[in-house]
Amino acid sequence: MSRQYTSGPSGNNLGKHRAVVCYNCKGEVHMSKQCTKPKRKRDEAWFKDKVLLVQAQANGQVFQEEELEFLADPRIAEAQSTQYVITNNAAYQANDLDVYD
Repeated sequence: MSRQYTSGPSGNNLGKHRAVVCYNCKGEVHMSKQCTKPKRKRDEAWFKDKVLLVQAQANGQVFQEEELEFLADPRIAEAQSTQYVITNNAAYQANDLDVYD
């Protein structure tokens, strides 16, 4: 039993029905933020889905909230990525100081 929607008058899919699809488990009953399964790995299929959505967005397709969240979700906070880079750079430099003497 999937939930159907029609896009508004500004959408390109006027009158067309689409099922809500979970981008985590590919189920058609819920959205990924409601999914009880573990988060999906960033594998080939994940990147393929991401590329297809980016291409559709470039063609002017209007997305629902779930698709926009999937496009915007980097799965890592900006502060965490910055901290990781600084930590790794500091460790790299500390280990190789004697090489430059």
